[in-house]
Amino acid sequence: MKQGLFFLILLFFSNLLAKELKIEQIFLEGSILNPREEISGMDWYKEHLFLLPENQNNYLYVIPKREIYKSLNSSNKIKILPKKSNFIAPDYKRLIKGFEGFESIAFHNDRFFITIEAKERDIMKSYIIWGEIDAKSFTMKSKKEDVLEIKTPVQIKNMTYESALIYKDIALFLYEANGKNLQKDVFQQAISLKDFSISNIKFPNIEYRITDATRIDENNKFWAINYYWPGDKKHLNPVEDYLNTLPKSSNKIERIVEFEIKHNEVVFSGSEPIEFSLDNKNSRNWEGLVRLDNQGFLIATDKYPEMLLAFVEYKY
Repeated sequence: MKQGLFFLILLFFSNLLAKELKIEQIFLEGSILNPREEISGMDWYKEHLFLLPENQNNYLYVIPKREIYKSLNSSNKIKILPKKSNFIAPDYKRLIKGFEGFESIAFHNDRFFITIEAKERDIMKSYIIWGEIDAKSFTMKSKKEDVLEIKTPVQIKNMTYESALIYKDIALFLYEANGKNLQKDVFQQAISLKDFSISNIKFPNIEYRITDATRIDENNKFWAINYYWPGDKKHLNPVEDYLNTLPKSSNKIERIVEFEIKHNEVVFSGSEPIEFSLDNKNSRNWEGLVRLDNQGFLIATDKYPEMLLAFVEYKY
């Protein structure tokens, strides 16, 4: 069978099996709903979900996993009031020129890594900071000297390293824009957990934005948010959406894509992208993603169109 015909048949059956998954909102209350908080990433630590505000306010929001399940299993949509954990750190607005905010977080044992976006003289820059978290109080601490700049592969307005995840003995950081018209060969930055040396890991071209990723599982696989707001067309200059699995009634893209690490490079896993049911009016800027056990995913927006925490059921 010719390769082209085989691809068309595979695409036909993929479209038959693909479907949009509904988003179930988890209702929150309190200051986390303030648009100025701008949730930009999240990760698990000891059965607690940590949500990272973009702006440095000396705290993170924390929700116990049991409260998430309680809310999801309730018929009257119980609201969750996230607690605040202390984040003792230098004033990065002064320490890093052009500091614009935190972008992602990853925990590894009792250590954490956070990416920072900055713009200095119209040049986008990215930094990594790290520190330790107290296992009992959940107080996080970082030191002035524990910061490292990592260069962006290209210069695109407001785009730097948006995802952080741990793979064996490295912390891996994913750049936001990796399309074919932006980068011919894509490499992501990795930092050794032993000596903080920097290395590169090959990554596939993927259109639109990558804004957060789950932890890497026991099969070396992870999911990442793949988001497209049509207003970004000028900056992203995307080619045809070769990952599309559904007929589109909108030019918005809200989905997650699975990757895996093989032979020290990141490749597509071969799983169908998980498409989210779209809001008819607004693009939702999804900035946070974690797995919820084997039940599905939790996703969070920053402030567009509002701060949302939601569950997407996906048994795997």
